[in-house]
Amino acid sequence: MGVLHDSALIPPVPAAPRLLVAEPGAGTREGLRRAAAARGFEVLEAAEAGAALETARTARPQVILLALETPGMKGLDLLARLRAYDAATSVVALASRHDPEQAEEALALGAVNYLHKPIDPQDLRFLLDRLYRALREEYDTREMLALVEERTVRLSLPSSPEVLAKAVAYLARELVRSYGEKAVAQTEIRLALYEALANALEHGNLEISFDEKSAAMLDPNGIETLIRARLAEPRLKDRRIHITAVYAPTEIRYTIRDDGPGFDPQAELQKPLADTSALHGRGITLIRHYMDEVAWTEGGRAILLSKHIPPPAPPSA
Repeated sequence: MGVLHDSALIPPVPAAPRLLVAEPGAGTREGLRRAAAARGFEVLEAAEAGAALETARTARPQVILLALETPGMKGLDLLARLRAYDAATSVVALASRHDPEQAEEALALGAVNYLHKPIDPQDLRFLLDRLYRALREEYDTREMLALVEERTVRLSLPSSPEVLAKAVAYLARELVRSYGEKAVAQTEIRLALYEALANALEHGNLEISFDEKSAAMLDPNGIETLIRARLAEPRLKDRRIHITAVYAPTEIRYTIRDDGPGFDPQAELQKPLADTSALHGRGITLIRHYMDEVAWTEGGRAILLSKHIPPPAPPSA
């Protein structure tokens, strides 16, 4: 059957996990560098957004200490860009003041923690210690990857728009965990999962029709209002979305099932990808574009998605 990883392709454990300090203040940056180096990290530095993005792209740090006031880009936008490079990177947001709303936004974008300045040295040491130990434990499991033939993960989500983005981020991290440095099409898979989960929520569990969504989109807050109204209905509010992800050597398989009444997907399958007659309603078409195989079961309540894993490149002569 094969295994998820060819043991020869498992990247070696680095001597020290990489940590990027993205902080414009020289004094603060030096303090963060010293604290991280003392814990055992290999420390990289950037004083502005462009340098942070380039370092993240080329050096692939496992941890980023990100000042939300880094020049060159709005802090939350920079956070989103950095997370897009590698969903497995742990980003700690650093703010110049205590701002609960900003903290909530940063965490929603995927930050693993949020600290405000002046940063308490004890809090910083505790956080760095936790991150370092988590990374070392992850490295310790790498040799076991060569023994895994197949792995299955199951999730059960409430019908909540806020949970969907977190679920996709988690599943993206699972891709890295399962396939390491293999050439997995993470962007396409993430987009397909977003579409499939949104369909399961809106059209499956909440039974929002195409026409109802079209009418709601005429109001800037119409979709959110419509979803909140449906979630308040007793017969709909407790429905869930069920995800099964199977990580096999040659393909990734997802099953996403809702608790709705189901639908006939055949009409949707006739839509060409270039059909732009509406700003929505193209989810199924896009999913078919992103994934290698798409099918439905249970009367349209469950969608099956798969993506092939390319074989490893032959060793160079």
